[in-house]
Amino acid sequence: MSDSAPVVRELNVADTVYDITWQTADEGPEITRGERHRTYFFDLDGDVPTLVDTCFQNRVEYLFAGIEQIGVEPERLIVTHRHLDHVGAFDEVVERYDLETWVPEDDNVVEIDDYGIDIRTEPDHLFGDRERIGRFETVHVPGHSPGNSVLVDEAASIAHCADTVCGSDRRGLPPGYLLHPPQATHTNQPPEAAVEAEKNLEKLLDYDFEVALLNHGTPVFENASEKLERYVNFESNFGSSERSIHATDRNTIEADELYSLIDEE
Repeated sequence: MSDSAPVVRELNVADTVYDITWQTADEGPEITRGERHRTYFFDLDGDVPTLVDTCFQNRVEYLFAGIEQIGVEPERLIVTHRHLDHVGAFDEVVERYDLETWVPEDDNVVEIDDYGIDIRTEPDHLFGDRERIGRFETVHVPGHSPGNSVLVDEAASIAHCADTVCGSDRRGLPPGYLLHPPQATHTNQPPEAAVEAEKNLEKLLDYDFEVALLNHGTPVFENASEKLERYVNFESNFGSSERSIHATDRNTIEADELYSLIDEE
């Protein structure tokens, strides 16, 4: 484990938003090597200082050091989903800052035993879909985990997407675009959950946001909701027919008809 200091960046978005990188791609155990891990801290006008997600339990001192660099203590903690790099230090963060906690009702942290997580602190609030938490509206996008949620502040034009989508450079592509995370990251979820997670991205198309903040891969700082719409609706955006060789059950095309249509071309 590296002893390097956390990397804290003030992002040029909205009011005041910080990226606290508490583990770089070169740090940590082999199982997480190659991935940077971050937590976002929001100090927005008209709201209380808010930490979104925690970190691995054994990296909590790096998260604390990052918060100390910012110089503002959080008064609220919102958890986006149950995975270890998001909830591992829940008890430690609550003990240190005595803050108000919000957790997805389908990912209640005290009911999780994945990878030996043993959180003892009952959350103050359990939230569902389309609820208000300060400036944020919650959007339940299950699949990556049962309670996986996105936090949208349309006034600031920000969507905190956590692991709901990832940066395109995470998969070796140029940065600046959004991709659905690989099945391998859907911890303890059945394979079909990855399919549902991608289908559920449609819920985010109800919102307009310029910026998509991500936990893995480079965040998208321009036209994020437009890029997400192109990703989700790729067939209708780029196809010339209502039917497709990648059709759903609603418009499946039989092989013989497909080949006849191709021959006509």
